[in-house]
Amino acid sequence: MIAIAIFEDITQIVVGKKVKNKLEIKSLISYKSIYEAYINRDVNSLTMYLDEIVSLTKSKTDIYFILPDDKFNVDYFYYPTNSEKQKDIDKFLQTNNIDTNKYYYSLPFNLKSTTFSWKTVYSIEKTYIDSLLQASKNVNLLIKSIEPLSFCAIRYKNTFQQETYIFEIYKYSASIVMYSPLAGLFKMNLSKEYTIDNLKTKNSSMMLSDALLQANAVAKNKFKAITGNADIHILSTKENISKLTFASTDENARIYKMRPNSNLIVKKYNQIEIDTYYIGIGSLLQELEPPRLKYIKINSANILPEIVKESTKLIELEQNIKKTSKIALFIFTFIIGIQAAYLYYLNTIAIPDKLQLDFDYANKQIITLKKEDSIIQSVKKQTEPIQPILSEILISKPDNNTLGFTKLSINNSQNDKNNDWIKIDLVATEPMKIQEFSSNLNSDRFKNIMLTKIDNTVENINSAEISITKVIKDTPKKNKNTKKEKDE
Repeated sequence: MIAIAIFEDITQIVVGKKVKNKLEIKSLISYKSIYEAYINRDVNSLTMYLDEIVSLTKSKTDIYFILPDDKFNVDYFYYPTNSEKQKDIDKFLQTNNIDTNKYYYSLPFNLKSTTFSWKTVYSIEKTYIDSLLQASKNVNLLIKSIEPLSFCAIRYKNTFQQETYIFEIYKYSASIVMYSPLAGLFKMNLSKEYTIDNLKTKNSSMMLSDALLQANAVAKNKFKAITGNADIHILSTKENISKLTFASTDENARIYKMRPNSNLIVKKYNQIEIDTYYIGIGSLLQELEPPRLKYIKINSANILPEIVKESTKLIELEQNIKKTSKIALFIFTFIIGIQAAYLYYLNTIAIPDKLQLDFDYANKQIITLKKEDSIIQSVKKQTEPIQPILSEILISKPDNNTLGFTKLSINNSQNDKNNDWIKIDLVATEPMKIQEFSSNLNSDRFKNIMLTKIDNTVENINSAEISITKVIKDTPKKNKNTKKEKDE
């Protein structure tokens, strides 16, 4: 698990490992800023940077990107139902002018009620995400998540029960994010007046107090649950954050030091180092069980499109199968080696003639018994193991980057007349890849292969359905009149 947090002045890398329901921190790495390449959507530069990061971490799997909030929109809407069906959510987004053709989105908070809820919607222009996806594809990185910085900060605190203010103040942008356990998230972009260069030349304490008052005034119209008694965090470039000061007319407002997170396993880093990299750590914590609150359901803010998430799951499944197969092959080779050594030892021993005759007779009996057992097993309608079927299907894939599965079902019942044995829904960048996959499947196991549907409903994406039925072998029926003829 590798988190890559993109800041204006630096890129922070956190390498972690999930141990039961805790996160073990393995490495903390500071790397040059890739912010310019990110905001300019420069795929070539991003590819070069990611290739260097792979060399640093020596890993290409389970990548978690964290992006600054300045390019995200955060909206907060009344949701008149509790339905989780995709068609209802799509209708809800369209009603609230979220253009899903232009933006990727996530729904990290769901305020629960018996009949309705409130939803927080993070959205970002697809081009920012697509450039990262293309660069990652160029270096064969397996991306599991892309989240906004503010949500990772709140998750790291591990105190979703408390309100939080987060100021993000950089050279090119400034914003304030509010979190409430009774309302979710609210974000307000601040004017250029609040960027870091302007604040350094003015009374930053007074200006930040004014910005907080403005945010409270705007939020009251749409975010009425906020109380104003919240922890305050200021995030900025490393060399400038110490120069910012904050004061508020509200004596309860304060700069709040991040508290240690109880879900961490830390062996070689102190708390100051952990706090420095807490944004990346906050993203990796999404792999642990989320907190359970009475009024609000906490989800991931992962902005990745669903088709990428599904493709990632299938690639992980394939990798796990290959890993298991390698282990099984090693064990099998080890056992064969032991048997070979044992047989060599036996061959050096002189065997009495009587024992040799008994051995030959037993071998003949074993061959006869095996034939009888084979007949018995063919008559029995036992369930066929899943793993060989799944392995053969995955091996037949022409290319992980051009063809992926969205659904794979195997009806493994004992009914030989089952016409819906295997169904595969897949997507591919080229129609020929679908035909190639169908051809690769053709084997002694898979004979009745039918391409039941293929279309191109999304630009550059072809979807198809493949159905595989079992080969039904007719068994001769017994002649019921045999007994009668004998009796006559």
